[in-house]
Amino acid sequence: MQRSLPLLTALVAALSAPASTAAEPEAARRPRVLLLDVKAPITTGTAEYVEAGLARAREEGDDALLLTLDTPGGHLEATRDIVQRILASEVPVIVWVGPAGARAGSAGVFITLAANVAAMHPTSNIGAAHPVLSGGGDVEKEAGKDMAKKVENDTAAFARSIAKARGRSSDWAEKAVRESVSVTADEAKKLGVVDLIAPDVPTLLALADGRAVETATGKRTLHTRDAQLEPLPLTVRQKTLGFLSDPNVVAILMLVGTLGIALEFYHPGSIVPGAVGGFCLLLAFLSMRVIPVNLGAVLLLVAGVALLVVEGYVTTHGVAGALGGVAVVVGTLLFIDKSSAEYRFDPEGLTLSPLVVWPTPVALALLLGFVAWKVARSRKEKLLVGALGMVGETGQVTADVGPDRGEVFVHGELWAARSEEPLPRGEAVTVRKVLGLVLLVERAPTQAVPR
Repeated sequence: MQRSLPLLTALVAALSAPASTAAEPEAARRPRVLLLDVKAPITTGTAEYVEAGLARAREEGDDALLLTLDTPGGHLEATRDIVQRILASEVPVIVWVGPAGARAGSAGVFITLAANVAAMHPTSNIGAAHPVLSGGGDVEKEAGKDMAKKVENDTAAFARSIAKARGRSSDWAEKAVRESVSVTADEAKKLGVVDLIAPDVPTLLALADGRAVETATGKRTLHTRDAQLEPLPLTVRQKTLGFLSDPNVVAILMLVGTLGIALEFYHPGSIVPGAVGGFCLLLAFLSMRVIPVNLGAVLLLVAGVALLVVEGYVTTHGVAGALGGVAVVVGTLLFIDKSSAEYRFDPEGLTLSPLVVWPTPVALALLLGFVAWKVARSRKEKLLVGALGMVGETGQVTADVGPDRGEVFVHGELWAARSEEPLPRGEAVTVRKVLGLVLLVERAPTQAVPR
């Protein structure tokens, strides 16, 4: 028995050694956090970016996903998509409104409320999610009291449901929508809007470490202290979607596209203006699926360009050109659909710049008007090419010309020629008519210079 005791001890140690060895790497593994950076309006590209980040964090087994946020607002549908994916995420999501001076306005409020852990930089602010018009105007003046109330109630309910799901202040969330309240980081922490205040990412990860959060698969404890950050850059597609979500870009694409098509009508066969214009219009139409565009304004733009094209082919004494220019300007002014829920949710992000509203369409109208004037003027000038262009040209006899046949040098070319009277070599002649490949000529006036 005494001899077997040491053997038994050694056996137990041997059996337990592999388990200890296997456990050591797991305990020593450094936490990984996927880092997403959003410093722009919330668009379809942003929604795809967040979706891709959540999918990667889940597939690679990251301990958390950190989203640094600095946004003035964004599109309603893109915001709903992001919120839904955060709420359904298996990986804990931390949202930090930072760095210094950052804000989570409008759409940013909903994204911050949806996070498992919401944090802010000490100098940041959050709020102002009320659906108003640019300049602070009331929605009722644009589309009526009933529609305004409908949009406000729907947005307020959206905010309350997110706050309730994450255990945050649903009363403040509703006020952010109905009263457009905005608070500092300290105030947000006291009101229960956010969980933490952190001056930088390392401090945030240290403060979040050990917190128990509720994910789509149940409760999880965060392990984020000294975590290894893995930044996720935007793809070309996501950057392009964000670029095309700018209403100023869409308006310019529409104007450039219509300009290219118009120039192709003025000069058929030039190819390049038509190809560029078609490509710009294609991008503009794709963008119209992302931002709220007024269909009537688009028709005005098309009609305006059509009238400017007509000015070059029909004598209207400038009437068609003037109406076309007015239609282009008015179409640009009404380009964004201000009665849409998207516009009321984020009027600041869906307002055209004055530099696009006035100079661009006016310049387009002037350019097309100038081209139309040149085309109309050219139609009154004498043709310089073809058979009709030869009539009236002067030349010189190179072989005696008579009723039968001769030869003349006209317009840099040798031509077979005939005339009713004999014309000796060296005589200056004028072309009266073109008969196939034979010129009917006559003696030129003495002041004419052959060419």
